[in-house]
Amino acid sequence: MGSGIWLQHRVGVLLGGISSERAVSLRSGAAMVAALARRGYRVQAIDAGRDLNERLRQQPIDVALLAVHGCWGEDGQLQGLLETLAIPYSGSGVAASAIGMDKVLTKRLLRDAGIATPPWWSFRLAADDAAAIAAAVATLSTTPHDWFVKPASGGSSVATGRATDPPQLAAALRRAAAVAPTQLVEQTIVGAEVTVSVLNGVALPAIQICPREGFYDYTNKYSQGRTDYLIPPRDVDSALLPKLAALAELAYNTIGCRGVARVDFIVTAAGDLWLLEINTLPGMTETSLAPKAAAAVGITFDELVERMLESATLDGCDGDIS
Repeated sequence: MGSGIWLQHRVGVLLGGISSERAVSLRSGAAMVAALARRGYRVQAIDAGRDLNERLRQQPIDVALLAVHGCWGEDGQLQGLLETLAIPYSGSGVAASAIGMDKVLTKRLLRDAGIATPPWWSFRLAADDAAAIAAAVATLSTTPHDWFVKPASGGSSVATGRATDPPQLAAALRRAAAVAPTQLVEQTIVGAEVTVSVLNGVALPAIQICPREGFYDYTNKYSQGRTDYLIPPRDVDSALLPKLAALAELAYNTIGCRGVARVDFIVTAAGDLWLLEINTLPGMTETSLAPKAAAAVGITFDELVERMLESATLDGCDGDIS
């Protein structure tokens, strides 16, 4: 039985949503509902569709545990709705959520905080604008021919791809432009891919991510047996682990996160640490990374979900929202 402050309250796990990451969100949310039920909470799953405002008024809850990934879930919009309705919610607030979803803005803030992040370029391209895509490719062709292309907003590696020549780059830009108005192109940094989850401001053990084929794309993330997860990392000097933890906590605080967030790095063979991005609402599926990191320090999945719920609060404002 749980002992959290919300144990006797009506808990709503908001899941699903309307983004391309809906399927992942449904899995995360279902796991979190089951965890809270096992801990004795009065919990219900609520699909966060376009009618969410009306549903929350018809079926009131006291607190929201968020499991909605992608647009309108972890970009500050859902958080803003809950602020207006005066419903405390888990995880990062409006501003941190919006910043974390914007990969370009995040990289600028990290750079200003003195945190190394790979060189990048951003574009606003339409998927059917061949001339603009060709111009972007021409601009990038003067740089090293190894890039990662991503939608600047979004997660789960949807429409993310690696390109090593101009035709591949053009194709990757078209894919990214089809799902987001702004595209991020990063110079590829070769090294070990490592992620550090942060729980309430404290870094959990680092995990090395080792896809068995290709890079850590959507399929490798969410398919059992496609990726190996190593705790501690195999290809990172143990002396670097405290620095990774400190950088993850610095990024978490720079963005203004709350609850659980996940910070992704590349660690080169020379020991250089490059921060890629921060995820303010990481997945909670059976293959997700934050639960693996928590388990490494003896925090069960159910306990982790309860701690996430206990972080629920409101940003607050000066207006009367009673």
